Amino acid sequence: MATETDVRRLTTAYRTAQVRRAAVIATLVAAYYRSKVNPEDPAAVERWLDLMVPKVLGRHDEVSRMAAKYATTLRALEVPDAPRIDFTPSDGAVAEQIRTSLAVVGPSDYMNKMRQVEKLNVSETQARALMKDAKETTARKIAASTVRHVQNGGRQTLIDAAQSDHLALGYVRVTKDKPCYFCAMLASRGLIFAEDSFDASDPRFIGPGSAKVHDSCQCSMKPVYVKETDPFFKETEKFTSMWTDWGAGGGGPMAVTRFRRGYERWLKDGTILTWDEVNA
Repeated sequence: MATETDVRRLTTAYRTAQVRRAAVIATLVAAYYRSKVNPEDPAAVERWLDLMVPKVLGRHDEVSRMAAKYATTLRALEVPDAPRIDFTPSDGAVAEQIRTSLAVVGPSDYMNKMRQVEKLNVSETQARALMKDAKETTARKIAASTVRHVQNGGRQTLIDAAQSDHLALGYVRVTKDKPCYFCAMLASRGLIFAEDSFDASDPRFIGPGSAKVHDSCQCSMKPVYVKETDPFFKETEKFTSMWTDWGAGGGGPMAVTRFRRGYERWLKDGTILTWDEVNA
């Protein structure tokens, strides 16, 4: 039987590897945009997208294959007496969706910023500085969007693996050490049995797709086989407790705001605020 250390080591190694692969391609896509693309030239934008979208798709598929291999190894480790299952990568990346996403957060956002600059009463030097800043801002957004698209391949593969395996109890969200409030809030779902298992909690949790993530998100998913000894299920319990105390405690449109207040204070200095304090 696998130990918690074995499961943690395998899962951490997988998450680290897929984060690195996503980061490498994101750096490439953003660097090309910074150095060679004039966002005001539609032809240049199209050439950039024609070149980069296939590269993002290729890395998405690579991460999907890594996730399938990880899921297969994890299952053999956690339930060694069960017949072996070789999980397969999940399809789902659509080139046009990636193309649209990169165009919107990059060149389209840049052009919106430029229209705002044109309305300002600034010197030519100031306008050039604003244009330069706008391009850098959109380059960072492009990198973040690329990371999300690449890692979605692994996330969906692991969700599909958990939902197709009759021995899996469900899956949990695996975050970095100190995730942002949004990832912590999603991790508070704990063990997820089906796509709609948390729909009633808050509208921020629902929408198209199984894995709710933001651009640059480094979260992964993990199938759960033995809840009592799963180290990552145990880690979600602290987020579940926080959501229960701050978010779900009073419900309503302020639930997410209360959770964010409490969580970010806890991140800052370890203080656990009361419900009244986060609601003030």
